[in-house]
Amino acid sequence: MNAESKPRTLFAGTGSPHGDDRIGWLIADALDKLVPPDVEVRLASTPSHLLDWLDEFDRLVICDACLPGGPQQAASTDSPRLHRWTWPTLEVSSLRSANSHAFGLPMVLQLADRLGTLPQEVIVFGVEGERFDAFAELSPCVAEAFDLIIETIAAEWSEECNEAVRDRSYPESVYHA
Repeated sequence: MNAESKPRTLFAGTGSPHGDDRIGWLIADALDKLVPPDVEVRLASTPSHLLDWLDEFDRLVICDACLPGGPQQAASTDSPRLHRWTWPTLEVSSLRSANSHAFGLPMVLQLADRLGTLPQEVIVFGVEGERFDAFAELSPCVAEAFDLIIETIAAEWSEECNEAVRDRSYPESVYHA
């Protein structure tokens, strides 16, 4: 592959095969058919896998499950909250991973920055989940919101689509600076 044809954006879905923690993988599988050719889609079992991939790209978009909580927690809702953060930001630094990654996403991004391999732009999507037990199925609320989550994340690759998605009625928590 020559330098002109290499993908410039990496979309990484992180997760595991357990419950809502698989949402990053499912989103990545769905987006693999939708993103333009300059976007490469990969699955990661742990955020530390990113360290081997980052120096090939100038943009990184990550999707992972996260636990509900924090100061902006909404009252009970029928759909999961989708967070969008641009790194570096305190929200990503304090992101509570849904699984037991020993070396979590904030630590990986900080290390990549120190190593000089962190892409210029890093966007993190966190999907709040409910079920993380071994062998659990997706929670109904995450499964029902799957298409909306795909549409929202896919908007990262189309200005026209991005504007249309942002104009829709999403809870305030969907987009963070």
